[in-house]
Amino acid sequence: MTLALLLAAMVATQPGATEVGAGPRRFALVVGNNRGTAANVPLRYAERDALAVLGVLREVGGLRREDGLVVLGSDADAVRDALARFERYLRAQARQGDQLFVYVSSHADAGELHLSGTRLPLHEVVRFLEAAPVSVALLVVDSCQSGEAARLKGLKPIPGVLVNLERQELSGRVIITASAADESAQESDALAGSVFTHHLVAALRGAADVSGDGRVTLAEAYTYSYARTVESSLLSRAGTQHPSFRFDLQGKGDLVLSSPARATSLLTLAIEEPGDWTVSTLSGEPVLGHVRKGAGATTLALPAGGYILTTRSEHTAMEARVQVPDAGRAELTRSQLRPQRLETNVLKGALPPRWRLHLGPSVGRPLIPSFGPMVGATAALQHSWKESGVNLTTAVLDVRRGAHPSGDLEQYDATARLGLGHLTRDWHGLQLHVSLDAGATLSRQRQPSTGEVGLALQPQVGATVGAWLRVHGPLRLSVLGNAGHTWSRADAGAGSALSLGGSLGLGWVR
Repeated sequence: MTLALLLAAMVATQPGATEVGAGPRRFALVVGNNRGTAANVPLRYAERDALAVLGVLREVGGLRREDGLVVLGSDADAVRDALARFERYLRAQARQGDQLFVYVSSHADAGELHLSGTRLPLHEVVRFLEAAPVSVALLVVDSCQSGEAARLKGLKPIPGVLVNLERQELSGRVIITASAADESAQESDALAGSVFTHHLVAALRGAADVSGDGRVTLAEAYTYSYARTVESSLLSRAGTQHPSFRFDLQGKGDLVLSSPARATSLLTLAIEEPGDWTVSTLSGEPVLGHVRKGAGATTLALPAGGYILTTRSEHTAMEARVQVPDAGRAELTRSQLRPQRLETNVLKGALPPRWRLHLGPSVGRPLIPSFGPMVGATAALQHSWKESGVNLTTAVLDVRRGAHPSGDLEQYDATARLGLGHLTRDWHGLQLHVSLDAGATLSRQRQPSTGEVGLALQPQVGATVGAWLRVHGPLRLSVLGNAGHTWSRADAGAGSALSLGGSLGLGWVR
């Protein structure tokens, strides 16, 4: 269905609309599962997406806490049980005119959801939608399967499995899928969620409110989500993703899905010009990444807290930091924006160029076995530039001191190493790295009783491993360890020694 046909079908034909919170009671069931069958690579964001959808419906969709049910990480039998329990709840609580929102995100193929090693035919969810004692029911399916370049969402709509919306018993039902019948849907690390769901949540928070009336209708939400999903997936190796929309809605008026203007915490972009914006927390987590703002002011419903907002034109980028209050409205004006340096674009989901600095105390194994531990400090500088493969350059400097138990011989080591390796993606604030290194150790020995001093330069090869754990904003707790082989000069000729070391300190990411 084209967007023009959608808009024509959804435009109101009489004054007024079905308003969130103004009459109909809303119920919601959300299902998320990161784990599919044994053949599926685990997803990262399906369960997180389900919680995001439930959260936005509670914040701006008029959903009472007791009227929402979330099912995370459960198998097919547990989901069937949840559907049965929620159907009984609806029969006891729902009345004519009420609404139901069902959201599913998991692995899938051939019309079956993959849930923790089991399979659930999607038509069982559709039957639940059919039988629900509500006037309007909306099903959003964002289901996925694994792929090498991206975690693919492989639900392939099959006639008779999803729904034939010409069937009379589905009057007042809407089904939206994240992709067309012959496509896959995608997750994005840059958005920290699935592409379609991310844009749908942004739409419901107010990004899709093109009319500026403080409400987001079904037509506005789908039109925004469709356009942004296509745009976000244009350069993906998995192919362009086109969401699918099917409906059979009778009656007059628009179906309002959310009312952002009624939220307790609001942010108004009081800037007239249209443009693209990103909204992130102060620690860099995307909240409403890549929001398309139309002409005039735009109001977004956001949880209270601090945010970084960035916008750019062809040649400039501007950034501002805003604090959204617990109850009230924050406003961003042009005077608050500050110019930012532009960076080179990378493919969606890739790591942007990033520097990491580590500083901390360290300890190492002495090259001379009779010495005690070598203690001192370590500084490391890293640069990552792409998503996978060899993507990390590391430079490390260790400065340590040790002494012979007799007290009449002391040694100072300064070790410099350069390495190439791999940095993993961020996983709940944790990143790991490993690199192969080469360098040299400059050793200075001094005998206090005689004042005699000796110098030696000793080559070294080895490996470095490390972990970076987010503490707050750009601050990290960092751990580095290294192991290698050092060639040293001895009285009887060339010798060798195993070199070991480690450092626990603080890191800074930029």
